[in-house]
Amino acid sequence: MMTADTFKRAVLRFIPFAPAILLAILIPQYWVDVPQYDEWDSVTLFEHLSQGSLTAGLLFKQVNEYRQFFPNLIFVYLGKLTHWDLRYEMILIFVAACLIAVQVRWLAARTIQATETLFAILILAANSVIFSLTQYENWFQAQQLVYYMPILCVTTCIVVANLRTGTVAKFIVCAALSFVSMFSSANGVVCWAVVLPLLVFMQWPKNRRAVVWLSAAWIAAAFLCVMLYLHDFHKPWWTPSPWSGLYHPWRAFVYFVGFVGGPLGLERARLSIAAGAFMMIGFVAAISYLLRHRDDRALIERAIGWLVIAAYSLATAMLTTVGRVGLANGPWQVPRYLGFSVYLLVALIFLGHIIGEHVRRRTRRFQLLRTNALTFATILILGLYQPSMLALSYRQMDAWQTRLLQAKADILWINQLPDTRLTKILYPNVQFLTEKANALDGLGMLRPRLVKTNDVKLLADDPPGALGTIADVRRLGDEYLASGTCEFSEQGPDAIILAYQIGAGDPIAFALTHPVHQPASILRGKAKTGGWQVRFTPAQLPASPATITAWGFDATNGRVFRLSGEAQIDATH
Repeated sequence: MMTADTFKRAVLRFIPFAPAILLAILIPQYWVDVPQYDEWDSVTLFEHLSQGSLTAGLLFKQVNEYRQFFPNLIFVYLGKLTHWDLRYEMILIFVAACLIAVQVRWLAARTIQATETLFAILILAANSVIFSLTQYENWFQAQQLVYYMPILCVTTCIVVANLRTGTVAKFIVCAALSFVSMFSSANGVVCWAVVLPLLVFMQWPKNRRAVVWLSAAWIAAAFLCVMLYLHDFHKPWWTPSPWSGLYHPWRAFVYFVGFVGGPLGLERARLSIAAGAFMMIGFVAAISYLLRHRDDRALIERAIGWLVIAAYSLATAMLTTVGRVGLANGPWQVPRYLGFSVYLLVALIFLGHIIGEHVRRRTRRFQLLRTNALTFATILILGLYQPSMLALSYRQMDAWQTRLLQAKADILWINQLPDTRLTKILYPNVQFLTEKANALDGLGMLRPRLVKTNDVKLLADDPPGALGTIADVRRLGDEYLASGTCEFSEQGPDAIILAYQIGAGDPIAFALTHPVHQPASILRGKAKTGGWQVRFTPAQLPASPATITAWGFDATNGRVFRLSGEAQIDATH
């Protein structure tokens, strides 16, 4: 029989994993197997792989500002095994986040002095940030593994630096990890910069002479990696000048602070800036306190790993500010940047506890409290944020999934009914999308296959009852407007297809649109019904009387089902 003490220990052991478990449950419910943005450039790699012409140069090729050689290796060979099912890459992103969380917990166990209950609460707070659902763009975009590899390399370096191995071995292993980080993401160079001070601090008392020449070798290796990275490098045409921040320092400062405050900003500009300023004040205060007590080596040893993690986020914020300030979107409008910025908040959770405990023991204040004021305030703030974060994430994840399913429907119909709206969702060039979608289809890597006919009867399934209707078709000057309703189920619809039928002939698809519905809400749930409308011209119809019907399209299986109702049109009049 389980005792109260055993139950408490079980809860304290497993409750910190709650954010990861929740994310693991939600990922399969919201993922969509369709390439997004730069992932379409990866199609070229699979084309070369199928022809036996894939080279290291192609894997090393610049994408935007990235040299993502190591992620490309993973994408290509995992894609070969799974026929490029992007859901496996999303699982890999989750695994990377789990590895980061495990190493954060390992570091906390070495540096945090707390009761079993408080330790569990601190790890729960950190995991609520690492696995935050507000990073939905990263969890549901397969290429975002590139965002997690550098911080995984950094946290692994922190673990290596604390192992009982030789100085030379530590430098070599960490240099190898920094090399992987460098050629995984545009901010990968940060690993070289933030890990060296950690190694020097940890190894200096043990082997000063080796540290000196190993540090020189480290700097030389970092320089060579930068030169290799910049070889044949060109600035993407759409990015602002890297000097924009110098010409507009206030704008750059606001961008930087907004980037830093993203984890608490709820995608709002003012809140992100305020949160960023608050976090920066906290970090500067922590640095000032540690500098005043720099002679306390035990304190610095407990804090330095967290300082490295914080420095990673701040250095990435600086690089992003240089590369992105001047664009129309602020960092608070780009949820994927949270994959960089959340680690400052993670570091502050533990730095606040370390410093708070040091203050309490040194001054003997608040001895009767179970925890220090800094830890209590940090946990309270994160706790109060959770309902708002969950509400935002639930709404945005549903919108993201809807958007991608509709885009996938457009991709599947791209040869028959090309839709220019794809340029705002998946890639800015429809011709390129058409070429790569057909290449994927030819390689058997697109699920379901592209629609190869306009005859919707060949794609039709019978739905379990009416799932919508075509309510009205009216003429407005030189065009027609069709509208109707639909009911959402596991079958979609992700798109509405209009078809014309001449006499007893088969229905022929000629127009495509998407249903719209109210945003999802934790209180109301997902929308059950929606509406749709589409405009078309007489030129899209045959020069004879026709019957217009509407069909729902399910992007997950490539099938259509007819909505109830029809309309008669004579386009010759």
